[in-house]
Amino acid sequence: MNAQKTPHLNKLRRTLVAAAILVLIAVSASDGLAQTPQLSLADLMIGLRSQKVPLEDRNRILAAAVAERGITFVYTEQIATELKATGASPELIEAIRAKSEEQLKPKPVPTPTPPDYTFYQRRAIENSAKGEYVVALADFDKAAEMKTDDPTIFIGRGRTHFNLKNFDRSVSDFNRVIELSPSDSSAYFNRASAFEKLGDLPKAILDFSKALELDPENSAARAGLARSVAALASNKPEEPKPVKTPDEPKKPDAVAEAKPQPVQPQPPVEVPRPRPEFISVGVLSNANAIRMSMPVYSQIARRSNIEGRVVVEVEVDEKGEVISAKAVSGHQMLRDSAEDAARKSRFRPFEFEGTPIKAKGMINYNFSLKGGE
Repeated sequence: MNAQKTPHLNKLRRTLVAAAILVLIAVSASDGLAQTPQLSLADLMIGLRSQKVPLEDRNRILAAAVAERGITFVYTEQIATELKATGASPELIEAIRAKSEEQLKPKPVPTPTPPDYTFYQRRAIENSAKGEYVVALADFDKAAEMKTDDPTIFIGRGRTHFNLKNFDRSVSDFNRVIELSPSDSSAYFNRASAFEKLGDLPKAILDFSKALELDPENSAARAGLARSVAALASNKPEEPKPVKTPDEPKKPDAVAEAKPQPVQPQPPVEVPRPRPEFISVGVLSNANAIRMSMPVYSQIARRSNIEGRVVVEVEVDEKGEVISAKAVSGHQMLRDSAEDAARKSRFRPFEFEGTPIKAKGMINYNFSLKGGE
């Protein structure tokens, strides 16, 4: 009895498996499950042989599944002949052929977005800090090529040329900084240092003086000015001495020329401190502020995973109001927000010799995806 039932049960079991596979294919195709596995040749054969669904419906369901999920094999005429013999319709064969050609086409590789000038500038600063000046110079050149109006790039490249003893090239870069930012005291100081190395002491003196005018607290510029003045004075040629002719009569002892007296050293020249238009106050923080506004971290920047520091140069009037704000470093998508926050800030008035004066400084804003700005 059991022996007679076994073939019947096996046939029933195979039929149910085939029907289940066909139903799974149909459901996947109709629901658009893009993550379901691709169809193998065996899947198609089992689906075509199932007797639970009419052949016409089987072909329609399988063609839709092929178009939706793809196949694991490559179409050939031999496979097509085998499928036709199993009951595959022309529509199913065409769907398999089209999907095979589609899957064999090379997929386009997206071109990565090239880095902007801040990438090269940041890497140049890092290499310069390590003493890798030649490597840093190459990145400063690339940054300057991409961004021609950012003075921070040219002052960085000028210092790199200086460290490489390319003093003429460093002067050219500091000239560019002064063109872009005429009130930058550091540009005059750095150019003065390069002129001093080149032996052009008059120009060094002029630039050291200008740096002191813009930033009276610049002790390095004051020392450089005194050093250059002393060096220029020591390099002056001596006045020619009168030459006696052979037949000149000897002067009597009573009227003999007096011996030259030793020259007394002169006290150092005090450089006057004229009242500047601005004073440099360095980094501004809550300690200087009456109101320190914080920037808005835009949703676009957050979703793009953009973070980092933005440095904003500000000018403050005699009342402590911010009259200008310009971001000089940081990602472009963060700069506008940082500048807006800087303009809304207010500081305690700064003084020079007891009276209010305009000031220049920097505000650092740190944008972080972990803790806000």
